[in-house]
Amino acid sequence: MIKFLFALLTAICIYSCSYSEDGPISIYPEELEGDYSGFALFASLDSGNFIHLRKDTLRIVLDSIWTLSNCFLENISFEESEEDSVLFLKPIIHFSLSATDCASPLFFPETLISIPPSDSWKSYQEIRVMDSQGELEDSIFLRNGDFLKDTFEIYIDSSFADPYLLPRKTKGEPSILKKIDSLQERTFYWRTMESRCTYIVDTCETKLDTLYPNSWSLRDTNLVPIRLTCKDSTLRYCLQRDWKNDSLALGKLNERLDTLWYYSWFLIQEMPKGGMLNKLSYSDISHKTKVQITEEIFKPESEKDYITTPDSSLMFYDLRTGEKVSYDDSLYSVFKNAEIGRDTL
Repeated sequence: MIKFLFALLTAICIYSCSYSEDGPISIYPEELEGDYSGFALFASLDSGNFIHLRKDTLRIVLDSIWTLSNCFLENISFEESEEDSVLFLKPIIHFSLSATDCASPLFFPETLISIPPSDSWKSYQEIRVMDSQGELEDSIFLRNGDFLKDTFEIYIDSSFADPYLLPRKTKGEPSILKKIDSLQERTFYWRTMESRCTYIVDTCETKLDTLYPNSWSLRDTNLVPIRLTCKDSTLRYCLQRDWKNDSLALGKLNERLDTLWYYSWFLIQEMPKGGMLNKLSYSDISHKTKVQITEEIFKPESEKDYITTPDSSLMFYDLRTGEKVSYDDSLYSVFKNAEIGRDTL
């Protein structure tokens, strides 16, 4: 199809160049008329849902639509086919050639097509939308039921910051669980380094002060300045600009052991029987703050509309990766035995 259209366009260009009468030369001669098909390279379902309710209008976004010219687009329809309980939709781009000249970009911008609900959808469990070449672009489950929308907050208290108190969960349902995934032991190497003051501000009784860094390097030996400071906090021994470090006056090599903790956060919630989470958004998770969660849950109308098995109604959602997690006995055991946060009791 694409090769044919390219050859047709080439023929039009050659013909238009040889077409000579008074006035502007038309790119599309009047004799060149008829019905042809273009194509759409991309197709997607615009809802962002996992599930589409049979009673709702289905919206499909088509992009990179080729019709030779803006003036030629006649209609967009969908060729339907079925396999088992799956409905396949393939876009057909109809256009007609004429002698009309107009601006002609290579591709049309995206176009939204709305398809009203149909009685024939009762026999399908899934809809798959293709591009014009028959390649699968997007899919969605088809069910009867309702979407339950809710917004709520869960408080994360300070005890969740202590790795030695994990795993830990918030009280009630839905609940947030924090657990340790793994830990990594690290060793930092460091030496003390003498630091001298070039101009003393106050003469006072002094003591040594070790300036440990805020961050440590694993690649290099960390140099830690040793400075004098006044025992009397109201006096100032030296200004910051007057300190000079002596990199030749170093102490012995020391080791500093450190543990790097890796955590996971989960939202655990009971789903309606046979239902599932359709959409979820949430604010940043941090200690001593409230996490705001907005969710949309699918509630099936009857057993034939179940999207999950009835015995797996507990949902685990990984808040770190933003993905649902399959039910796991070990994860459920961690959740069941986790202590409840102090400030949520």
